[in-house]
Amino acid sequence: MDQKLPTGKISIIGAPATGKTTLSKMIRGELISGKYNPTMGFNLATLSDPSANPFKIWDFGGQKAFIKQQLSKYIHGSDIVFIVTDSTPKNVLTTMEIIDHARNLIDDDYCEIVCLANKQDISGHMTPDRVEELLKIRTYPMVAIDPKNRSLMIELISTLMRYTQKKIELLTEREN
Repeated sequence: MDQKLPTGKISIIGAPATGKTTLSKMIRGELISGKYNPTMGFNLATLSDPSANPFKIWDFGGQKAFIKQQLSKYIHGSDIVFIVTDSTPKNVLTTMEIIDHARNLIDDDYCEIVCLANKQDISGHMTPDRVEELLKIRTYPMVAIDPKNRSLMIELISTLMRYTQKKIELLTEREN
């Protein structure tokens, strides 16, 4: 039987209109409307799924002002940072800046930063492998509007949380 971990913190960041809030709703099993409403500041929710450890989801607005102001205040203590791109060449370039900004704010030793190459259902978008090659960060394919991907995201979150917890345990052992 798996050992239960403490409540985790997941931050979802990215440029505007990449699907961050849709992803957050999909993870929580909420209805996805398909209507775009920009997130002002951030949304905060807690998920207590019987198949996973509980975690808080911080869904940050993608406008530059929010990224600069909100991230520096609230991203600290994240166990996982999902950086969401819409997989277009222009957005992937913007995402490079967001990754650099996030890395300057958090300690990579205690947090996993991964990319979700969203909107893979739209033809002409870059493949996850190409996005990963350009961003030089582990990248997973995603279609956030597809509720079938919920179980895959819960499993990815659980896997990354276990990995992060193991890293923290090893770092703590080294310090002692």
